[in-house]
Amino acid sequence: MRILHVIVYVLVFSFSLSAQNYKFDRLKSAASVLGLCVNADSLLPGKVINIAAKDGQLVHLRVNAMGEIEHIGIPLFHDYMRILQPSPVYDFLEYAVLNKRYKVNPNQLYLSKVIFKKGSWHILTEKKLFEYDCTIENMDDKLYIVTWTRDDIEEVVIGIPIEYELLNNDTRRNMEQQFVTELTSERPVIKRTDKKVISEDALSIYGTEGLFVAKGKSYIVDLLNQNVYYKLTTLREYADTIIRNIPTTLEIESVLPVVVNDVEQFPIETFANMMMCEDTSVPDVTMELNIHLSDYRCVAVTLPLSHLRAFCYQQGCNLYFACNGVRNEQIGGVMFASNLTKGYNHLFTIRTTKSDLQSNIPVVISDVYLYIPPIDKEKLFGIPPKKKSGANFRLP
Repeated sequence: MRILHVIVYVLVFSFSLSAQNYKFDRLKSAASVLGLCVNADSLLPGKVINIAAKDGQLVHLRVNAMGEIEHIGIPLFHDYMRILQPSPVYDFLEYAVLNKRYKVNPNQLYLSKVIFKKGSWHILTEKKLFEYDCTIENMDDKLYIVTWTRDDIEEVVIGIPIEYELLNNDTRRNMEQQFVTELTSERPVIKRTDKKVISEDALSIYGTEGLFVAKGKSYIVDLLNQNVYYKLTTLREYADTIIRNIPTTLEIESVLPVVVNDVEQFPIETFANMMMCEDTSVPDVTMELNIHLSDYRCVAVTLPLSHLRAFCYQQGCNLYFACNGVRNEQIGGVMFASNLTKGYNHLFTIRTTKSDLQSNIPVVISDVYLYIPPIDKEKLFGIPPKKKSGANFRLP
């Protein structure tokens, strides 16, 4: 009877993992190859656990907020480093080492892009590198240099090209399908923030028509940016009071900057604000997306801009917008969702009309192209490359 209990217990363990949802098919394959068995209570949303594979190898497993297993890999980095200094290198390399050792994917060719200056794949699996000091350097969004040291002596040094397919351990076609699936999945309603009061000190004069700009970051060129445009407006408030025993109503005037929302007078600035301003100063635009995939299919998706913006942020992207100008009633622009740490951009070519922007719920049509490699600014402008600051972690 005791033996029967043990068998049932193991079966429950195995079933609990096989019945789990996986964010990527490759993770389900990895769990099967490694023979992972986990108690269902351990796989709660947001949980991170270390478990043993069937051969005793320590494996790192993480469940996302949706209850999906989103990462399986051989641990190479300290947990505190992951928390304090996020990087796409962690998940990529831990899964890549696992894949190299267990041949989860028979096609290992993509791993040849990883350059070893010191060390080898074998050392990555044999040494407990998560107990070592580690640094990650970003070389101008072209290459990650990962170095593990002990007592200031380099143990392993590798170079990882910043390419989206490599860092995701996947193909562009699979990533595009994953993007569409996640974008169209049911999500909670996005609550937009109320209108914000901005200090005049945060504004710069823009043009000659009495406008001001809160400058945001730019990408590639100054015109492609995160700017929000304002104008000064006189606000009148009335307060009842008593002066010398006589009831009196006082009129109080104040001049405050407000977000430009005037399609007739300022169509370009209004369009930019609708795309970049995240509060209720402007309406929530309806985006009609035509997503062009690399297999020549086109997927139509309609959703609020607030939903699209939140999704892109969750993917680690920054948004930048530029208006192409106005011709008759037509107005167009481009928006980039840029994730340089993972080596890709999503491009949105946008068009609408002035009348559509003036409706209660403005409608914007966009052709979307996913996972485009970043534009090489050095070749475009002759700018010399620079080394960016990276993660630097020492064990306490």
